[in-house]
Amino acid sequence: MTSVKRPLEERPIITLDLLIATRENTKSIGFFVDDTVTNPGLGIPFYKTVLEGANYKEATWKDQACVRTSQIHWRDDHSVMWLERHMEMTQGFILMGKNPGLFVLGEPTHDREELDEKHRALPDPKTTKAYILPAGCGIIIKKGTWHDFPVSTGPPVSAFILNTEEVVEALASMPTAAPMNHGDCFKLRLSDHWDFTLHFPDPRPIVQKHGLVPGPVAQPLMGPEGYGFNMCRQEVKAGWGNGGKVFVVPVVNVEVFTPGCGGPGIQPHLQSVPELANKGWRDYGNRRGLQRLAQMFKDLGIPATAVVNSEAAKVDYVAKALKESGWEMGAHGLNNSSGNAKMTREEEEGHFKHCLDDLQASLGARPATWLTPGFSVTERTPQIAAASGIKAFMDFVDDDVPYDVVDSESGARMLCLPYCMETNDFSLVLTKNMDARQYAQTIEDHVRQLAKESGEERVVCLGMHTFVAGTPARVLALAEALGRLKALPGVRFATASQVHDLVRKGQKERAVSVMRQQTLKKARRPEVGPRQRALATLVRGSGSGCDEGGARHCFCAPLFAHRFLVFTALRRRDGDLRRARAFASG
Repeated sequence: MTSVKRPLEERPIITLDLLIATRENTKSIGFFVDDTVTNPGLGIPFYKTVLEGANYKEATWKDQACVRTSQIHWRDDHSVMWLERHMEMTQGFILMGKNPGLFVLGEPTHDREELDEKHRALPDPKTTKAYILPAGCGIIIKKGTWHDFPVSTGPPVSAFILNTEEVVEALASMPTAAPMNHGDCFKLRLSDHWDFTLHFPDPRPIVQKHGLVPGPVAQPLMGPEGYGFNMCRQEVKAGWGNGGKVFVVPVVNVEVFTPGCGGPGIQPHLQSVPELANKGWRDYGNRRGLQRLAQMFKDLGIPATAVVNSEAAKVDYVAKALKESGWEMGAHGLNNSSGNAKMTREEEEGHFKHCLDDLQASLGARPATWLTPGFSVTERTPQIAAASGIKAFMDFVDDDVPYDVVDSESGARMLCLPYCMETNDFSLVLTKNMDARQYAQTIEDHVRQLAKESGEERVVCLGMHTFVAGTPARVLALAEALGRLKALPGVRFATASQVHDLVRKGQKERAVSVMRQQTLKKARRPEVGPRQRALATLVRGSGSGCDEGGARHCFCAPLFAHRFLVFTALRRRDGDLRRARAFASG
């Protein structure tokens, strides 16, 4: 066995190729069975209308075949923990009904001359793949083919299985799941031999895309609540806005695209390579649109957040404009041609670090706000963002109010500022084809309506791109609309980090208030003595040197502890309760 040092959770994940099984791509592992008659020509005089195929020459079930059926249900875990092989039989699987199944199959290694004895007794991850077997098809795997039991691709799948009594009895005799090598079943726990973990991709999008299932298949969610792996939503209580009802966060996307890989276009039909018009239109945004937007916000006295591709920040004139803008600097991945969607956890963690490190080097500060380019996320993106130090997160679009997402394991917390799709310049200009005035008016109407509504504070993230919102006509109309909104009662303009800080301040003040009330409530009980009442006086605060009616004393744990210890010492030393109270109250 290989000496493995890393714990399971720290091992890298290798994702298997996922193929739709065919006769051609399964030749090295078995015999594909479908409605095609293989080796036709067997003549049986009793069946005049039948095309008979010859026997599968290499198919064997030793002394006697064992025939059974099984129904396999969906499992959320996509890891491959076990692989086995049989050297004295060829195992068969035929899928019945209307649903496909997934098989993890590896080419035989026992007869590979280039391998040493040790590696002939192990699967080869390079020749191990995940296959989707269509409904009504089957496969008879060759002797020595590494395999696991079939897996559901979403809906339950029924299988007709052919193997031997010897293998079935050996498997059933195991008291617990453990490696085994008897009864013609050589089964390995892969973690005992490899310092990595094998996973197969989620098959549900593939079977849906290719029409391999008769009805819709539930697609994978972003974790159990829809906010990412291990992430849960927690509501932000109203009252944090300090008088503001609607907080408008202008979000300027500063983006670059990999040359030759395309991107948004003002004339999408222009697809020749090299392509000048649409690329030049996008480049115009960073050359002129960025500076125009920066000047507009400066003239209006309105703060903004820029979410920046780290590769864009390496362009001299872009970095110069951003540094002079006075905006908050947020992160927007490396570029807008490559998202996170197909990354492993290790790759995505490296992606976050690379982006944040580069932005810090280029712009002088490490961003605490994040928007994933193109919403190209994985289920792990929110968790990795929180672990990377992100405080304000914009990848969700499902509300008008901010809310927290919390990692249920680490406790890491981010404030989600919903990125409004209804006010985004891509939605309004490129999708709905609004002119400059319609674009600006829609934004104004959206914010005005929210300002009329009662209830908790709202947040509107105005997503804009330098090559869309930054054109002369749109800046002119947008400046007029934003100027009117700035004067609207209850409307506040802010950066993402400013909204985050306001919410956190409100949460802290609420926690302090609750603690103060609990302490005072205990102090009013008849059994409470003078020492505890003095403690309540300390918590209440006198207002002297303490803003928010004593909140500073209550929330600052070191100061609180120091005063309480001195109070106790004075009380014990000379019994002077009056002196102790005077010290405790500041």
